[in-house]
Amino acid sequence: MFQSSISIGDTRVFERLVAGLEIEFGSVAAEGLARQFIEAEGADFYWEARGRERRLGSYERLDRDEEDALDRVAVSGILDGRHYVAVLLVDALGSVDALLGVRHFQDEIAADEAFETTV
Repeated sequence: MFQSSISIGDTRVFERLVAGLEIEFGSVAAEGLARQFIEAEGADFYWEARGRERRLGSYERLDRDEEDALDRVAVSGILDGRHYVAVLLVDALGSVDALLGVRHFQDEIAADEAFETTV
């Protein structure tokens, strides 16, 4: 199985989102709006904030062609100050198609254990 540490994993994804929203909506609303964005569009945020990734295998869909093949990929990182492990569907170009699930953890050790045992 393919596993890698992402040296470019951005632990500031949430902070950058808040900063951008502050410009448009002010500092009072920015943090709450950022959390709503993440809830609605979580797959992309979890992908961008990943520190590690591990390919879990191919994802088979009956309604897809071979050229539209997707992989199940486990990712871990920190977003909004919380450690997470997520399983995403990713295409051959590295674009996220869907978020299959995410779990949040209070500490890095629990997240690491979950990441290593995700199937």
